[in-house]
Amino acid sequence: MNLTDKIAVITGAGKGIGRATAELFLKEGSKVILTSRNQADLDDIIRENESHKDNIITISGDISKEDTISKVIDETIGRYGKIDILVNNAGFSVFDNLVDSKTEDFDAIFNTNIRALYLITKGFLPHMLKEHSGTIINIASVAGKQGFATGSIYCASKHAVMGLSRALMLEVREYNIRVCAICPGSVATDFFRTESQTTLSSKKETVLQAEEIAETILLAASLPENAMISELEVRPTNPRK
Repeated sequence: MNLTDKIAVITGAGKGIGRATAELFLKEGSKVILTSRNQADLDDIIRENESHKDNIITISGDISKEDTISKVIDETIGRYGKIDILVNNAGFSVFDNLVDSKTEDFDAIFNTNIRALYLITKGFLPHMLKEHSGTIINIASVAGKQGFATGSIYCASKHAVMGLSRALMLEVREYNIRVCAICPGSVATDFFRTESQTTLSSKKETVLQAEEIAETILLAASLPENAMISELEVRPTNPRK
């Protein structure tokens, strides 16, 4: 399987892993529907990928809002009549000890990291079931398999992504639909920012880069249709301070 003319929806596509995946998919021949809160970031992707601009649809909006999700689904199916690949990449966190954490942060993190993933996947699934084909790639985290101090909310949200992915895979594999949860370790992206109350614990150049996770996503999406990676953990080889 290659990605020529495959229809791929990528959430959180404005920066980092989402953008790197979008650009790699375009090079592989895919038509992409990209979502981000920031239209300027999406416009920049079009400018930087001028030769592929006819294969790019951008939709700005908060993916945790149901009207944004509906717009993405309607635009994709209305334009192409199907979806081949869904990359649920949008996610964020605020880190703090649970005793000091804010309920509004809990709600916002879960709304983006798991509720939006659930809703957009649920919305696209009938179209995949109709085609008896499709690949759903959920970007989880090693935090979806273990915990760490100050990460109780984030870890809980990514554990939920893992649970949903594992159950969904068993539900839809009989329809030739593949579900893959990718669990990166530390990646040098804007995820680590001042307002998230956390920073990288290793030098930026020694941890994973967004392009490396994009290559992993491409691997999961481009395997022969009879093969599926259900879970994949990716760590930096030698992170150093």
